Amino acid sequence: MDKTLQWLLEGDVSLQFQTHKTLLHSSREILDQLQASIPKEGFGARFLVQQHDNGHWGAYYYQPKWTSTHYTLIDLKNLGAPKSLVPCRKIIKRMFDECLTAYGGLNLSKSDIPSDICVDGMILDYSAYFCSDEPRISHLIDHLLGVQKTDGGFTWDIRVDKSDPHTTICILEGLAQCGEANIAYRSDEIKAARNKALEFFLSNGLFINSPDERFRKLAFPYRYRYDLLRILEYFANNEIPFDERMKPAFDWLLHKQKPDGLWNLELIHPGNVHFQMEELKGPSRFITQKALNILRWFSYQTEKNKTIQLDW
Repeated sequence: MDKTLQWLLEGDVSLQFQTHKTLLHSSREILDQLQASIPKEGFGARFLVQQHDNGHWGAYYYQPKWTSTHYTLIDLKNLGAPKSLVPCRKIIKRMFDECLTAYGGLNLSKSDIPSDICVDGMILDYSAYFCSDEPRISHLIDHLLGVQKTDGGFTWDIRVDKSDPHTTICILEGLAQCGEANIAYRSDEIKAARNKALEFFLSNGLFINSPDERFRKLAFPYRYRYDLLRILEYFANNEIPFDERMKPAFDWLLHKQKPDGLWNLELIHPGNVHFQMEELKGPSRFITQKALNILRWFSYQTEKNKTIQLDW
């Protein structure tokens, strides 16, 4: 076996699961066994043991970053925890009971303020994953489809006209999870909204030249923030057809690879954490697995289209 794959398989069980799923294309039996182990050992178990008797992680749904209920649910979803995981399902349904507003967003704050649209996108992502049978997801979908801007993107503040990449990637992932979960509600409109959001990113060159250097840093967990790795992973996971405007970002990712074939963790978004999963500036199994999955997808695209020129 390739030494990089072997190294990935020596990591946390969640990384073993992702490696078998995206790189080895292993059998359903192997994937089910590994996924079932995520809540019982390693990072998944460490997140679950932090849950309080009141059902929350941290102090409340969104307090504090990043140990709150909201961000812990995102972490567990992104590790690949089983969709049927009871602690996650229970607190999400309770979140809809306690936080759903009249207009369809969820206010996770203890104060009387409008919901944050970026946060609503993340809620849709993990709710569609863990609770695809929750009927009130339709209210959240209605709300998000109703706030898409004319440029195709979204922004966290409903009073602002110009979209931002952070909010847009969070909602794009949430809408994609609806499709993955076979949620039929307004599916054609969700598809159209996803296409408009993709064009928002592509028409802006994936923001590769943004003055915010963090867009070009390799970070995981992503939290609410946009970066190039995150949008490339979206392309790969959703098998988005190649567009020439993607190419600079693929070249960027390849140039980040170290001589040993791995990728380093370059950025950790500051804030409270339950525990640190990987060391800053060291080789990252999470990022290496994601990068290899992205490049695997891109290689497949180049086989389909021989005219694509690579800088590899």
